[in-house]
Amino acid sequence: MTANIPFDDATLPPKKVDFCESWYSPDIKDLPVETRDLFEQYSRIPAEDVVDHIQKMRSRAWDIYPYPCIGQLRFLNLSLSRHPLYPEVLARLRPQIDLETQRLESLNISGKSSGISYIHSSPQVLLDLGCCLAQDLRKLVFDGVPSEKLYGLDVEKGFIDLSYDLFNDHTTFKSQFVIADMLLADVSRDSALDADSSTDGLSADSIPAPTSLASLENRISVVVANSIFHLYNYADQLRLAKRVVRLLSPERGSLILGRQVGSSQPGEYNAVNNQGTRYAHDATSFRRFWDQVAEDIGGGCKFRVETVLDEEEIGDNKDQGQHWSEPNNRRMRFGVWRE
Repeated sequence: MTANIPFDDATLPPKKVDFCESWYSPDIKDLPVETRDLFEQYSRIPAEDVVDHIQKMRSRAWDIYPYPCIGQLRFLNLSLSRHPLYPEVLARLRPQIDLETQRLESLNISGKSSGISYIHSSPQVLLDLGCCLAQDLRKLVFDGVPSEKLYGLDVEKGFIDLSYDLFNDHTTFKSQFVIADMLLADVSRDSALDADSSTDGLSADSIPAPTSLASLENRISVVVANSIFHLYNYADQLRLAKRVVRLLSPERGSLILGRQVGSSQPGEYNAVNNQGTRYAHDATSFRRFWDQVAEDIGGGCKFRVETVLDEEEIGDNKDQGQHWSEPNNRRMRFGVWRE
């Protein structure tokens, strides 16, 4: 199975990506309790209909683009809520009694108090890069975060459209989306989802007004970057990171967090699409990477960086035709705070 992804140079033919049929799991064998609660209590899907509903929506998502996370149902894991910094994210985004400022005690990557606190002006807002079906945004809303504080970005408009059907929240979910490739888009230019490109079957007033990358510059308190940086080589990761920082609030303590494929032996490895390489970090190289980002940005920019590497969610890749999987692969979870 193949799918097209664009070259940076639009005059060149599209690349071909080989997909293994084993990436598609035909049945939902084990639905996490948290995920079932989300569909039953947030989406109001009857308990007996949840699995069938998800199966139908997943088939539609696979037709849009056959990502492994779709085929293997990994989007059901609600990975942001499993991150050790999730309690800090909730503390930043849930409604506060003091609407002017808040003092937030930051966590470390183990999820325990770091002894560091930051003072933040309201409102705190979050951007999910590569949000896919925006499942993590719905989980945040279910856990008490106003949807108006949340933004999502993805290259596939079809996923955004489908997400309203998946979560049955056409009239209640007020988060805003940008359709763009962060590596290619110019943050300073308007990259908004056109107002007339709304989801099929929805009235114009059912969807929040579109936003743009330019309108988010220097506004984002929390950036979620799950499975993004590891797709690129080192040079492109630097470009991407500096674009992300342009969106990040200049306030001390603004946070970038996520998970990605790392390695016990950092370096360039074969890219997923067999075109070029991807850079896999360990803890040391990731800290040096963000030091380089800060140096390139200048102006006294500095980051606090914490990571943890383990093998959870990595082992299955080696048995599912994923040619890019290496023996040294590890899962990396990270937090990057602006100092």
